[in-house]
Amino acid sequence: MSNQFSVDQVFEAVEKKQERIAKLLSELIQVPTVVPPGNNYEEFVDLVEPIFKELGFKTERVLIPEELTKTIPYPIEGPRVNLVASRDYNQKEDVTIYAHMDVVPIDEPWTMDPFAGIIKEGKVFGRGALDMKSGIASMIVAIEVLNELKLTPNFNIICSLCTDEELGVYPGIYHLAKKGYIKGHLINTELGAQLPLIIAAAAGVFNVSVRTKGRSAHSGMNFLGVNAIEEMIPIMNELLKLKAEVEVRESEISTVPVFKSLGGPSDQMTPMFNLDIIRGGTKVNIVPSECEVVINRRYIPEETFEEALKEIEEAVKRGQEKSKALSVEIKTDHDYPPFKTNLESPYLRKIAESLKAVHGFQDSDIIYAGMSGSTDMGYVYEVIDSIDIIGIGAPTLDNMQAHGADESVSISSLINMTKQLVHYLAL
Repeated sequence: MSNQFSVDQVFEAVEKKQERIAKLLSELIQVPTVVPPGNNYEEFVDLVEPIFKELGFKTERVLIPEELTKTIPYPIEGPRVNLVASRDYNQKEDVTIYAHMDVVPIDEPWTMDPFAGIIKEGKVFGRGALDMKSGIASMIVAIEVLNELKLTPNFNIICSLCTDEELGVYPGIYHLAKKGYIKGHLINTELGAQLPLIIAAAAGVFNVSVRTKGRSAHSGMNFLGVNAIEEMIPIMNELLKLKAEVEVRESEISTVPVFKSLGGPSDQMTPMFNLDIIRGGTKVNIVPSECEVVINRRYIPEETFEEALKEIEEAVKRGQEKSKALSVEIKTDHDYPPFKTNLESPYLRKIAESLKAVHGFQDSDIIYAGMSGSTDMGYVYEVIDSIDIIGIGAPTLDNMQAHGADESVSISSLINMTKQLVHYLAL
C-alpha cells in the first residue's frame, strides 16, 4: 500500500460512497438490536462479519459468559456476542475503533417504520441511525476507501462492535477491555460531532432506589396506618438539601458552551442530582404502605462512586431519623463510571486536525469539553487508566435527536464522519 494521494483526492473518493454508506446503514438498521432485550446480536454479527473478512480482517466472536450478563438488572435475552475484527498493517501503534450494536426501544409513535431503514430527502431514518449504527457504517466504509486507494494506515486497526452500551452495568466493551482486546488508543465513533467540539470527559452515573415501608389502613381511619408517602417526605427534604450541595461543585473540565446559554449552571462540568421517579399508593381510600423514590446521580471525574453513594446514604439516614416509616430500604445500580482523556494527548490533537481538514475549522474554533451524559468508555478507563479515548461522531447542531422519534442522520454527515476517520487513520 502507498499514500500518494492528496487530501482532496481522498475526500473525493469518500464522496463517491454516498449511495454505499446510506444503503449499508439502512441494512444495519433493519436488524433490530433493541435493548432490552437485545436478542438479535448474533444476527447483526452475521451481517457485518463477512464484510470485515472481505476487507482482509481477522474476526473473532467474543461471547460474554452468562454468569456475568446476569449482573445486568434488565430483562435481557439471547447471547451477548461481540465482534472483534483486526488487521495488522505492520505499524508500531495500534488503534481500537469502537461502536456499539444495541439501540434503545421505541418510546413515542413514529411516522414511519423505525426498523425499515428508509432513505429519503438525503437522510437515513431508523432507530440507531444516529446512535450509533452510523458509526459502524462509517467505520466499514472508511476501511473500504483505504483498501480501494491502497492507503497504508498509520496504525494496526482493531474494530470492536459491542453489546449493551445502552444498558451499562456490564457492557461488551468492559468485557473486551478486561480480556485484553483493547489495544493502543481508542476511537469511539459516537463520542463526537461534526462540530468544532471534542469530548474530553463524561460523567459517571448510578441510581439509588429508596423505599419506605408503612402500614395500610382505611383512609377514614388513617390513625391505624403509617402513610409511607408522607413518611418519605423527611427523607426527600434531606435529599433535596444534598442536591443543592452537590450541584454547585465544578470539574476542572469545561462543559459544552451552549449548555450555559440554555440554562446550565456553570462553564465547567457539574454533577447532576435528580429525583426522577416516585411511586406510591394504590387507591385513594387506602393509606399507602409503600413509597419509592429513585435518584439518578451523575458524578464528575473528580468524584468517586463510593463517596457519592455514601453522601446519599447519610442523607437518607438523617431523613429516616425524622420519619415514622416502619423501615427504609436502599438499593443501588451503578451504570457507568466517569472518564476523562488526556488533554495533552497527541491523538486528541490529531482528531482536531481531521476536523479542521473536513470542515475548515481553525485551531481557535476547537472546543474541548466534558458532558454530563455517560458512556461505557468509563469502564475502559477503569480497566486501562492510561488509555487515551477520543471521539468521532455524526451529530450536528440541527440533529441531536438520538433516542428520539423519527431518528435520522444525513448522508452528508455520514460522509463527513467517514472523511474524518480516513484522514485520521491514513493522512
